[in-house]
Amino acid sequence: MIFLRAECKLSAALAVLPVLIWCGANAEYFSSIHEMSNVFIYEQKMLQHIQKFIADNERKLDFLRARLDEYESERSEAQQWGIAYFESPLNKYLLSKRLTVDWQRIENLMAAATGEKPLKRLQRLRQRDNMPKPEDLTGTIDGLLRIQFIYRLQTKHLAAGILDGVAYGMQLNAKQCLEIGQQALTTKYPELAHAWLLEAHNRLSSSDRSKLLPHILGQLVQVKATLSDSRGVNSTLEILKELEPSSGHHHNYEVFLQAQTQIDDLTLANPFKEHEPVPEDLSNLSHDEIYRYTCNGYIKKTPPEERNLRCGYMSETHPFLLLAPLKVEELNRNPLLVLYHDVIYQSEIDVLNKLNRKRYERAGVVINSTSTVSKKRTSQHIFIAATRHKVLRTIDQRVADMTNLNMQYAEDHQLADYGIGGHYSQHFDWFAESKSFYANLQSDLANSKCDEMGNRIATVLFYLSDVAQGGGTAFPILKQLLKPKKYAAAFWYNLHASGKGDWRNLHGGCPIIVGSKWVLNRWIREYDQSDLRPCDLWDDSVFNTS
Repeated sequence: MIFLRAECKLSAALAVLPVLIWCGANAEYFSSIHEMSNVFIYEQKMLQHIQKFIADNERKLDFLRARLDEYESERSEAQQWGIAYFESPLNKYLLSKRLTVDWQRIENLMAAATGEKPLKRLQRLRQRDNMPKPEDLTGTIDGLLRIQFIYRLQTKHLAAGILDGVAYGMQLNAKQCLEIGQQALTTKYPELAHAWLLEAHNRLSSSDRSKLLPHILGQLVQVKATLSDSRGVNSTLEILKELEPSSGHHHNYEVFLQAQTQIDDLTLANPFKEHEPVPEDLSNLSHDEIYRYTCNGYIKKTPPEERNLRCGYMSETHPFLLLAPLKVEELNRNPLLVLYHDVIYQSEIDVLNKLNRKRYERAGVVINSTSTVSKKRTSQHIFIAATRHKVLRTIDQRVADMTNLNMQYAEDHQLADYGIGGHYSQHFDWFAESKSFYANLQSDLANSKCDEMGNRIATVLFYLSDVAQGGGTAFPILKQLLKPKKYAAAFWYNLHASGKGDWRNLHGGCPIIVGSKWVLNRWIREYDQSDLRPCDLWDDSVFNTS
């Protein structure tokens, strides 16, 4: 059973907060900045091995160049003397020595595997289990495309090193744009694929034009066909025929012409843009669309909806808070969503960092009661029991003071690290019945079922780092986007007082554009909360649905 008194107490406290006292503000590598920083250290060692390999081979080449100059000089002298050169026994000796001992030494030197030791060391580093694999490169490009899709970023800006209006002083070349365009087509982003391929074409240099242009045009044919742009396919194939007349483009062109049901099809162009227009009505969208438009800021509360929200100091939930009140900001009243400021300290974050070092693993989502790696969640995490360190127990006591809930049966502390394009699609933290529609949107994790400890009654999410761009926590139905702020913590109830899951708290972690997001999750279970959040005499989930 779950309960209401604590929620009423907390809500009432927020309702009377003085408005002007204080106010805040209206292992893979692509999924973890922490892991990528470790790999960066290995790369320095790899560079040192390459330097040693080059130095060894340069000494070898310097010796060979010197012998080449020496022998060419002697041979030139012999040619000038003609047959008389061989009349001297000394010249006969020198020539015989060169053609036997000296040339044998040169042959042995040329055959020697100079630099073998640094090469083997380099190979051992590359073969380490914790070095990036090809799928990490794929994940990195997926993250970049996810950022572009959700935040509606322009390809020409990304290729120029401009991320959401901020210039980072780097450029992508034509080949890199081509690789991104190819993967965009594979991952079902045809409009973005088209934009990246056009950008690749625009960035062609004279040196790589002959090599890359056929590949770019070939990919454009596929993209235009996917986008039903018959005229574009026709014109691109014609260019390819002229560019490579001896290739199979003539056959492809004939097949394309035969596939057109009418000659008029060749004049049909399907106009498309890099990003679809923003709908005029943002209230009638799918879950994915609502999440996306909340992340990019198009869905948000209106001033009238924010008018009654309060922020200030809170001391009502525990006597200790009379001495050290909490800074709290109300973000939504029904269902309750609040943000506490300055509720974790740098010294505690340092301890958490030491506890999780080198122990991260890829986070998953629940599918058929099993945690499975999915593109819906790109982060790494670790679970740590509160018994591991006194700082964890101190944090739990603070959470109890903040929420007025019992932390004795809370789940283990979960630390999560989000890397390139890191995100967690919209989901619930509470556990739904396996056959329920909501089961597809439930959270994952250890203890991912309603066991004897009950369901997850509430969540406290600590932000352990600032994020330069992106990485907010989106509550699409509440029209709220929480931007990560170091030392802050968000709190919300996952369940109605009746014990039923509250679908209004659907939320997700938006992709990170630049930076790294490090968070601590505290999931609080229903067990032994009856005196703190009692249920009503009616099913409150029936009345609290808007």
